[in-house]
Amino acid sequence: MTNSLFKAALPLSLISILAGCGSDDSSSDTGYIQLYNGSYNSPYTRLFIDETERSGTDFADVTTRHNYSTDTYDISFEYLDANDSYLTISEQEVSIKSDKTQLIVMSGDFAEPIFTELSVPISSDTDEFNLGFFNTTNENNNYDIYIATDDGVFESATLFASAQYLTEPDLQTLEEGYYTIYVTAAGSSDVIFESPSVYYYDEASYVAMIRPSYATEKNGITLDIVTDNNYVTELNHQDAQGQLRFINTMDSYSPVSFSITRGTTELTTDTVANDTYTNYVELSPNSYSVAMYDEEGTKLADNFLMTLEREQSAVGIFYNDEENGPRMMSVEENLTPSSYSHTVSVVNLIENYAGQSVSEVDVYFTLNGETVEDTSNVVDGLDKYDQEEQVVDNEIYTVYAVFEDNGQQIVLIQQSDMDFTQEGNYILILEHDTTTSSGYKMTLERTITDSVE
Repeated sequence: MTNSLFKAALPLSLISILAGCGSDDSSSDTGYIQLYNGSYNSPYTRLFIDETERSGTDFADVTTRHNYSTDTYDISFEYLDANDSYLTISEQEVSIKSDKTQLIVMSGDFAEPIFTELSVPISSDTDEFNLGFFNTTNENNNYDIYIATDDGVFESATLFASAQYLTEPDLQTLEEGYYTIYVTAAGSSDVIFESPSVYYYDEASYVAMIRPSYATEKNGITLDIVTDNNYVTELNHQDAQGQLRFINTMDSYSPVSFSITRGTTELTTDTVANDTYTNYVELSPNSYSVAMYDEEGTKLADNFLMTLEREQSAVGIFYNDEENGPRMMSVEENLTPSSYSHTVSVVNLIENYAGQSVSEVDVYFTLNGETVEDTSNVVDGLDKYDQEEQVVDNEIYTVYAVFEDNGQQIVLIQQSDMDFTQEGNYILILEHDTTTSSGYKMTLERTITDSVE
């Protein structure tokens, strides 16, 4: 890691993660257990070893790597349901091997997940690293993996390995350095995935999980690089696009359209009524200037900056700041087809109540028979013009937006039968509405990849 600051193809954070900690391990009578969660619609899944909960992980991530003496252990995988009860997904025995990590991969549909045990060497030799590829996509997809050095173009890449569905990888040794990974369908020369140029450090082992991206690229793939640390480094396809859409929450402006500008290029959305989302606009990863227009083409707001990354989906929410006029908030959309739990991005646009300023609200998601004091699903102290995420179970909730006034809790909005039982994730906008009896409303939108719709 000494020369990492001089290797500029990657941000420092990514270099640090890929560096791992392989050089710190020496031969011993111990090994490790770790879980990689590749089940696309799973909830947060917990690893138990000999009936002790150790750590857990969401989709496309890993648990902590736990060190144990060489022996056989009973392990189980569990999750918490809406009643905070542990439910067992699977149980098995694992034999710890000296100087190896028993990497358990959970993949497929969480209704019937598949568990595959990989035995990965903890480290490699000086100036070398180990690399293997594990295909978790589906049984109809097999891949060829090509590796390129130096100029990093596909024409100079060499065939490194083939990755058949759920076949344990044969880790191969390479010299420390920069590499670009290309993936094609088995037997094809058409590139379907190109990684950035990544520096791989010596004395480490890397397993690249090939999984569906569940992002903006329909049927695209992503590589999750698992190393000898407690992180996953996600590598996105370098030719992948992103997508943007917009919503105007200001009742005084309707209908409206939006434009996205970069240099001399300008794209315009469809015209929509207020509180209605536009269709997506597909764009290359870049920064853009965004404007909003009324029905006659008069510019209502301009020069709002919006930055888009590869495979990122985002929405620009236009709202009225009581002190500064029209403003735009960018919210990243989670497109993963989650089934057992869902990420809700809560946006607070509420400014006042009964003539007094409301600086923050508390948002409670309650089940039938559950009070606001009972629920663990709470967004606490959400500031005005801000956003925060909350993970909720696959249930129907009554949602409260509550303002505290001198120790008294005031219910600003109460929405019953709010359904969070469809695959995907959600955006929940809290705002003023003079047409409702409360003077407020909640707008709920589901976000999900086109790959499963």
